[in-house]
Amino acid sequence: MMELLTFPPVFRGFISLMAAGICFPLTGIFILRLNLLNMRFMLMHGVMLAGAVALSFSMDPLLTAMGINLFLVLLITIMSRNSSMPTGVLTTFFMVLSVGVAMTLIYRSKVPVQDTMGLLWGSIFALTARDNHLLLLFCAVILLFVLIWYRQIGAVLINPETARTSGVNEPFLFYAIMILTGLTIAFAMRLVGALLLDALVLLPAMTAVYFSKSMKSMFLTASVSGFIFSLSGFFLALIFDIPVSSGVILVGGVIFGLTFSVRFLYEKYK
Repeated sequence: MMELLTFPPVFRGFISLMAAGICFPLTGIFILRLNLLNMRFMLMHGVMLAGAVALSFSMDPLLTAMGINLFLVLLITIMSRNSSMPTGVLTTFFMVLSVGVAMTLIYRSKVPVQDTMGLLWGSIFALTARDNHLLLLFCAVILLFVLIWYRQIGAVLINPETARTSGVNEPFLFYAIMILTGLTIAFAMRLVGALLLDALVLLPAMTAVYFSKSMKSMFLTASVSGFIFSLSGFFLALIFDIPVSSGVILVGGVIFGLTFSVRFLYEKYK
């Protein structure tokens, strides 16, 4: 089985998955603590729109997805922070608009629908060397962001308004968090697909939020959990010949379920 890692696509996929498993759950904590779940759905549809645009105009799918998600994130953040319109309303509007534009492009450009819908599945073995390098660079950016502004980020995640009045540069950190969230969704959909994106981004973060008692342990637990889920899921997929994304979510689901049950029983009978 280990000899499969000698094949460049498999090795690139393995390295990318390990890096994403460590870093992407950090963004998952941002999503959970700032209640950005609606934003996540909108960004997933943004990537589908990017797929339609890329196929219609022969553009690079990953770079197009990064560009569209970055535009949507900045637009919604600016609109929500400078108006009384709730973020949930804005994200719902742009989610519906993204689907409408994507379907129009698919129809007018005669793009096969199954090609665009292929983004729902993703494949770590379809990553190019350039995709791999971009992913590793992006993961390094996430880690540096969390390490450098750890305390300030914690304050923003706990209470943005209190953080602002305490002297924290809350607007900068909030915009940075939103940008990282948008780019993470674009990379994650390319890596494992929309249907199992949460296994890589949210499931380790959920484990960390539920079992951690401090912000530091939350970030650390999320990264460790994501790495364990990714590593175990990868080799489970190779052993049983199933999609890697399925292996990751199966391992993550079982581990989260077991740890949740153990803690529940401990708190109930202690």
